[in-house]
Amino acid sequence: MMQKKYPEGYIESKTSGGAVYELGVKTSKNAKAIRRIAEPLMKKHWHDKVTNLHRIYRVAEYLYKRQRRNK
Repeated sequence: MMQKKYPEGYIESKTSGGAVYELGVKTSKNAKAIRRIAEPLMKKHWHDKVTNLHRIYRVAEYLYKRQRRNK
């Protein structure tokens, strides 16, 4: 019986749950926080234009980074 061939590092990433999992959780939380900040801006300023959408998300990212700064 032949063994399945997985890409390099596949098994380690599935079994470790360490850094790979941690990075995924951080990215997910970051994206969710930015979406949460962008939501009220979207209601007010998005007029079915993609350029406005991109601008709103850029502003939301800036506000999120600014919140996380040391005072």
